[in-house]
Amino acid sequence: MIRKQFPILVFLCFFVKLFANEPSDSIVSRRSLIVIPILAYQQETSVATGIAYGYYLKSKDISRISSVSGSAVYTLRNQFVFNLTPKIFFGENKWYLYSNLNFRNYPDYYFGIGNRPNATKQTYTSQNISLLLQPQYLISKNFLVGVSFSTRFERLLTDSTFTANKALIFNQFGKSGWDPFLQTNIGLIAAYDTRDNQFYPQNGIFAKSLLTVSKAGWGSSYSLQELSVDFRQYVPLFNSHVFAWQAYFDGVYGTKGIPFELLPTLGGRDLMRGFLQGMYRENVLMLVQTEYRLPIYKRLKAAIFCSAGDVMNSADYKVDKLKVAYGAGLRYRLNDARVHLRLDFAKNNYGDKMQFIITATEAF
Repeated sequence: MIRKQFPILVFLCFFVKLFANEPSDSIVSRRSLIVIPILAYQQETSVATGIAYGYYLKSKDISRISSVSGSAVYTLRNQFVFNLTPKIFFGENKWYLYSNLNFRNYPDYYFGIGNRPNATKQTYTSQNISLLLQPQYLISKNFLVGVSFSTRFERLLTDSTFTANKALIFNQFGKSGWDPFLQTNIGLIAAYDTRDNQFYPQNGIFAKSLLTVSKAGWGSSYSLQELSVDFRQYVPLFNSHVFAWQAYFDGVYGTKGIPFELLPTLGGRDLMRGFLQGMYRENVLMLVQTEYRLPIYKRLKAAIFCSAGDVMNSADYKVDKLKVAYGAGLRYRLNDARVHLRLDFAKNNYGDKMQFIITATEAF
């Protein structure tokens, strides 16, 4: 559930059911709590320990289930990540609030900007706090409109190696984002959702568009505009086999620089699994993902996936070498809400090492 995936040494999952005696004829999803303890190690963090968690409220509608999920991770080098994501339906399911609160003091790598491999690999530590609120109103059975408000303060800590590389990095990629910055965005949301379930859909369509703006001097260090479009379809085939696909676009635009941490990037646990998140970033991201989901035995399922896309500069939209990622994984259903524990192994066409992902959410 954390942004950087790293080798897992110990991974335990347990599932607690609450109020199991609620009438089955009125409740399709009972309250449940999922806790995933994490123990891990990587060189830049030393030993890391923490939990990923999710609390799912009871519901009479399998497509409208409120939840609070997140993670908390701490390392022996005083680094931490805290993430909280409430997704709440209220007002007789006429209102939906998606929100996120994030604190982090965590190491990362800067690989430059662009869609070509390069030799840049600068260590830094990101310290930030961010808040996102997206209240939405259901104006018809499947159509929602709403507003988006987000604010983020970030500063980067660097070591002595940055002093030696600073001039080269600034000359090649610019300096936006290396100084502390504050960014506050407001915008509009429109969404269309016919999915039978938000956690593990087996049929339906989900489409969402988001347009936000920020103004330097008005709670922001930079004047930016962002447009994202997310389209997903889930096609039932036979005996609980499902074909799912996603088309995704994200563009961030600014005339006086864009902090590199705000640039779209592929890779990680959701967007083109198989690439290291942050390896390639630019102001525009376009991709298509497909996944074939099939049952194995009772709660156990499998998935085969493939995706293609790239990041690019909006000045020319040039793709040097189309990026392709592919892999397979297992799913295990944890509760009535159809939350699944996800284990994925993914590779890419650039010859990078295999990526290993464990989480309790689907990629799309």
